[in-house]
Amino acid sequence: MKKNKNSFLKQKALIGLIIMIVTYFNGYAQQTIITDTITNRLVIPDRDLREAVLQTAGQLLKNSDFPGSWPMFGTGLQMKIGGYLKADFVYDVDGTRDKSQFLMSTIPVEGEPDFGNEGYLSFFARETRVNVDIRRTTEGKIPLQLFVEGDFFNDENRFRLRHAYITAGDFIIGQTWTTLSFLESMAFMIDFAAGDALFGGRSAQIRYQKKLDKGYQLSIGLEYLSSLGIENSFGFSGQANVQLPLLALRLDKRWKSGVLFLGASAAQLRWDGGDTGPSDQIPQIAFVIAGRQYIGEHNYFTFNVSAGNAYGENIISFTGSEANAILNEEGDLEGISALSAMVGFMHRWAPKWESNFNYAYGWLDAPETRADFALKRGGIGHLNLIYQFDRNFSVGAEFMWGAQRTANDAFGSASRFQTMAKFEF
Repeated sequence: MKKNKNSFLKQKALIGLIIMIVTYFNGYAQQTIITDTITNRLVIPDRDLREAVLQTAGQLLKNSDFPGSWPMFGTGLQMKIGGYLKADFVYDVDGTRDKSQFLMSTIPVEGEPDFGNEGYLSFFARETRVNVDIRRTTEGKIPLQLFVEGDFFNDENRFRLRHAYITAGDFIIGQTWTTLSFLESMAFMIDFAAGDALFGGRSAQIRYQKKLDKGYQLSIGLEYLSSLGIENSFGFSGQANVQLPLLALRLDKRWKSGVLFLGASAAQLRWDGGDTGPSDQIPQIAFVIAGRQYIGEHNYFTFNVSAGNAYGENIISFTGSEANAILNEEGDLEGISALSAMVGFMHRWAPKWESNFNYAYGWLDAPETRADFALKRGGIGHLNLIYQFDRNFSVGAEFMWGAQRTANDAFGSASRFQTMAKFEF
């Protein structure tokens, strides 16, 4: 009886494998890489990006298509409402501290009260977001764009502003992704915290970006440094303050099947002690290299590497962990060296089926005086399977595993499953 059952299972598996191979080669014949017919350079579809907010400027804004928009009669403006509704179901195996995103810093480690927590379920729709995009591309006038987007990603499900910026010619003014946020350098993940080792975030800024010859684009940004991240273990009076904007430089190079990003930023990290506390300042320096390369018509590889000093809060996994610098016993600032690396891979099995893999790792070289359970290093991996019914509706499932080690050398690991249903418009 057992032998017959095993034989049946083997036959079933073989039939499934044959169906998968046939489906794969059928899909292989239909998929193509999308390229710009004028420049013969890669155009990355929105569905391949976790964030479809791609800032364009100048002539590109004027020449770009604006599908789904309608005229605001009598104004010379075009308007579009977009966004998506995303419902997520999570089963967390090891009781991490955040029920809606899988972050390194929320993994319990040995010695913490919640180490050894049991698993739980979580069901939410807070990632749902809505945006308004208004553009003016009238001949003889400066190209303009207004973009506002928000979501509900907080405990009270209140509306939260994500993007609010103006594009005027070659300038972007307002709050959006920082100049060195290279979103195309990660594969699509279901988890909201997918880019754990991604350098960047959102910030108020003024940015100039100019299209150059041969697929190059230059960007120069002045940004508000919102993540100051100074650890004050000795309880000195004062606070972290900003005197100067962050300066960011970026160069993009696009070709038919890929894109490469190079960037650097410099800022001042400052502690203002007032009348009774210490005052000090140190430079913050960061360098980033990232990219995406399509391999054939159904695969792409992504990477993102950053390194620098006193900039750890700009790595998404370390945000909120006071990872830029510490105040030592003398009241002097000591910068924390940081390094992050992320690799991703996408394979499209068939026209509507794809899988994405992403692994991120971050290191902090912190002084020994740092708090015991402060995040020191860690990594998180994601693997998913996505089914795209059409351009509007998709479902998927994802497995995550991560680990962190803290400043006192305590270790913890965790895993999680997440499924989604997503309607985009």
